[in-house]
This record gives sequence, C-alpha cells and structure tokens, in this order.
Amino acid sequence: MSNNVNEIANKKTRKPLAKKEFSLKDFKKKINGEDIPQKPLEWISLGEAWKEQTGLPGIPLGYTTLARGFSNTGKSTLVSIGLVEAQKRGILPIIIDTENNLGRKRLEKMGFDWDNDFYMYIDNDYLLENYGKKQDKNRTEATIEDMANCINDFLDMQENGELPFNLFFGVDSFGTLDCIKTVNAADKGSSDNNMWNAGAFEKAFKYLLNNRIPSSRKINKEYTNTLVCVQKIWIDSMGGGMPTVKHKGGEAAFYGARLIYHFGGTLSHGTKKVKATSKGKEVTFGIETKISVVKNQIDGDLGGIALEGKIISVPTGLISVEKTSIDQYKKDNILYFRNILGEELDADDIGTKVEDVKNEEEFDFDLK
Repeated sequence: MSNNVNEIANKKTRKPLAKKEFSLKDFKKKINGEDIPQKPLEWISLGEAWKEQTGLPGIPLGYTTLARGFSNTGKSTLVSIGLVEAQKRGILPIIIDTENNLGRKRLEKMGFDWDNDFYMYIDNDYLLENYGKKQDKNRTEATIEDMANCINDFLDMQENGELPFNLFFGVDSFGTLDCIKTVNAADKGSSDNNMWNAGAFEKAFKYLLNNRIPSSRKINKEYTNTLVCVQKIWIDSMGGGMPTVKHKGGEAAFYGARLIYHFGGTLSHGTKKVKATSKGKEVTFGIETKISVVKNQIDGDLGGIALEGKIISVPTGLISVEKTSIDQYKKDNILYFRNILGEELDADDIGTKVEDVKNEEEFDFDLK
C-alpha cells in the first residue's frame, strides 16, 4: 500500500516535461530545403553608350543573355565584347562558334589575346569529332545535342575540380545547327520537319537554361557561370493576325534567357550603314542599329528596365551615335582611314554619311 501511495505522491509533485520548441529553420536544414542567398550581382560592361541607351550595364554574370535580331544587326558584337572582357577578368571564355562568325581578327581588334592560352575555342568540327562521331561514326554534321552535351561536359569538369574557373560561354549562334533526327533524315534523303529542331533544342537546353547556369549564382556554389548567345529571328505572318517574332531553331532560348536584347527592327532590318567619306571615296565602318530590352528578369534594382535606343557597332566594339563619339573613333583609327581614303588625311577631313540597309543586303566589316 505504501508503494502505491508514494507513486501517487510523486505523480502529483512531478513537473511536466517542457514541450520542445519547433524551429522551421532547423527543419528546412534537415530536409535540405534552405533558401540559399545569391551572390552580389556583377556585370560585364558594354560601355557608357550602351548603358545610356538601354539603362543596363551590359551582360549580367550568372545569367543567360540572348542577343536576337535579323542578320547583320550587330548581335555578334555583344558576344565578342563579353568574351574579351571575360578573358581580361580571369573568367574562362569558351567560344562556341557554329557559324564561323566570331572572326579572330575582329576579336583581336577588340582586345582578345590569342597568345594567352586562357580560352577554349569550339567549332562544328570539334563538336562533330568529340561528340557526334562518338555516338555515331557515320555522323556528318554537328548537332544541337552535341553543343548541349559539350556545355554540360565543361560544367561537369568544373564541378569535379578539373576546370577551376568561372566560365563564360559565348555562343554564335543558336539556330545554326540541326538536331540528330534532322541530320539523319538529310543523310538518308528523307524529309525533315522544323519542329524536330525546336523540340530537340528545348529538350537539350531546358535544364541548362533553367537550372545549371542560374544555380551558379547561389553563395554555396564556388563558381559563377554565364551563357550569352546570338539567335536570328524571323517573322510569322500566318493566320491573319499580327506578325509575331519567332526565333530560328526554336523558342527554348527565348523562354530560358532572363535578359534579351533585340538588335535592329522587328518588322524590318532597322539598321543603317555608317560611312566615312573624303574626296569621292568612302568606306563603311559601322552599323547604326536600334537596340531594345525586350525581356528583363534580372534580380535586383535593374530588373524590369526596358528602354529603347540606338548604338553603332564598329570593328572595335560599340560607340554612341553622337557626333563627338564618331569623330573620336575617326581620330583613334586614323591610320585605318588613311590607308583607304588617303594618306594625308586628318580626322577633321573625313566626313560621315549614313545610309539605310536593305533587309536582304549582306554586310561585313572591312577588317583588312
């Protein structure tokens, strides 16, 4: 009986255990569901003229940026500047040139150091030999899938410690390559379908654009990776509605990119030739092009800005349309102009003429 009495007494005097306080922070950590903050945003500058016309410094690191427009509107200039500045800042530039458009001379004029081994150069031959033929020895062309596999491989090597650098992928261009199915159909003389390329593009690049590149902005990631690409457009006027801008090769980059710059017009080319003239002679040295921000999902104070303006693309980069900038360019490159227009010329002797560019007209800089 006494034992029962003692037990009852102890139960009456025993203090209840304190309820453990729930911590949502600890719970998130337990299930690996923490919200990882992002690194401070950094930009590769495209110059004061660019910032003045678009409201943005240039190329944000850790994002996918798309430079789109009709052919010969200055899109490749943006990618080229990015590659040059990346190399200068110790960010490994990976040049993916599927269109043979990122000329060595042009990049050199802009400041790229080809003697410095700090770059990677990828062309269609590289993609075909290292990816295409390894899957199918009879493959005759590099494909969309090969390019995506190449980019993923570089990111894998970075994660494995084999490539200890921030990476800057400059692609010129999306829409140049066909998919495996299209290439195989062409080899066999079968018909193809443009939707094959669009579907393959989305499948191959969806994870890259939506996760692998943007996730590198998180503070728990050692390296920050950036993708900048060129893509040509075409206008869909079918259906009787308003003409719609479409992207060559498919819409995956349009949806996946967080920043899109549009070069030139939407329904027309929207560019002008900028010529230097003297005593009946003239030489085209630049393209005056419209530029606009058509998509801006950058995180931070500069997100959402969507300005429109004009810029001139020249062999050495981008300059303002203002007369003072053009005159300064003539002075800085007087030897080039003298070689073509006359050896005794001073910059003040050289006039400027601006002419419209026809949609079908091809234009190349004279880089000799």
